[in-house]
Amino acid sequence: MAKPHNKLTTCAAGLLSALLLPAAAGATKLDLSSTIDIRAAKYTDLPYAGRTNDQSVYTENATLGFVIKGIQLEKTQGSSMDVGIVLQSIGAGSSTNTTTSPQFTDNVNRLPESNGTPFVHSAYVKIYKFLRPNITATFGRQDFLLGQGITLSGGDLGLPGGRLEIASLYRNIKADVFVFRPFKGGRSYKVYGATAYYPGSEGLWQAYHFWQQDGSPSQDILFNAKRTTKKFTGLRYFLSQKQLTFDGEAVVQRGTAKKLAGGEGAYEAYAFMMKGSWTQNLSIFGQSRLRLGYGRSSGNPGTSQDTDKAFFPAFGSKASAFERKGYGAIAGATLYDMIKTSATANGMPEGTSGLNIINIGADLPYKKLLISADLYKFRASRNINGGSLQIASEWDLKAAYVMGDNLTINAVYAVFSPLGLYPSGKQAKLIGSSIAAKF
Repeated sequence: MAKPHNKLTTCAAGLLSALLLPAAAGATKLDLSSTIDIRAAKYTDLPYAGRTNDQSVYTENATLGFVIKGIQLEKTQGSSMDVGIVLQSIGAGSSTNTTTSPQFTDNVNRLPESNGTPFVHSAYVKIYKFLRPNITATFGRQDFLLGQGITLSGGDLGLPGGRLEIASLYRNIKADVFVFRPFKGGRSYKVYGATAYYPGSEGLWQAYHFWQQDGSPSQDILFNAKRTTKKFTGLRYFLSQKQLTFDGEAVVQRGTAKKLAGGEGAYEAYAFMMKGSWTQNLSIFGQSRLRLGYGRSSGNPGTSQDTDKAFFPAFGSKASAFERKGYGAIAGATLYDMIKTSATANGMPEGTSGLNIINIGADLPYKKLLISADLYKFRASRNINGGSLQIASEWDLKAAYVMGDNLTINAVYAVFSPLGLYPSGKQAKLIGSSIAAKF
């Protein structure tokens, strides 16, 4: 059987030949890009359903992209287009180890291929001056990130659909209108909405509203529903100066669910995240970056079956290859879920929903290394069973050795300490390393 990278190379060679044919006809530029991220990690004593387990994870995550830019559209005035295709391969390489622990199976199952076989990450046509000079249209599977990624992100799979970027909607206000048809868990969703950007005197304001519709039977945090419609309205403010950055985002979730047992339920939830960092001169390390973050989402206060107050979008940013990404190298937490410690939809103990997250961290340059230290505290917003709300604390220590603009070697050591909601209280640990290259 061919190795994963050989599969990717063979597929790319045929694709490149096909792409170069139209390139000769009028393209002004062909951009090639590639990324390779090789990661090895060892997790020990991960808590799950009253017991603990270990898991080794080895992944080879590679992408190869082709973008033909500046193809002139002869029958339109000054209009042009880009055609882009990005192939991705995620697998365990020659390793015989597979991720069988329940903490990782959801991430493995979401991938179109998890054995190194290439799949399409992006395939799109981007048209400049579409219908009007100030509109750029992108159709096909594409990268997309809304705000901080709390509610909507293409992640490492992209989102299929269309987007219109309006450069000047009114004065200096910019806007995007989008319609996507993503798939998750064998179900097709409809996601559509708009976002507007207003550059203030010092920072950037962003407001958005979108609908997320699921027409298939599904079990949410509260409802066993026949179909659901969730509406998300968000406001973000981003400020970046030489010594200081601030990023704050607040989201309100509303909507309705048609229950399988009959009747309707309502969604009434919220979430917010505030992050700030500043540069400060520290002895030994020199110019260092200090960070603070605080976020919270709402949860269900009781056993009512009519209103779901737990914030829970379907396509927030939270996965990378076989593992989670988020707050904490082990927890991989978002504002509404975390690495699975039970079979619940949010991974938290039965009856708990919503998360409070506190983060204190620093980036410390030391000789040729960049050392990052972070402390996290996780607390449930609500527990309908009563009792503790304390989930866990975690501290991470990371080191990055930048060998050049295109090559970085990373190492991580993390300790996750379960608190009152877990009976064992045994610490989980992570030791990992990776090498990331790009061109």
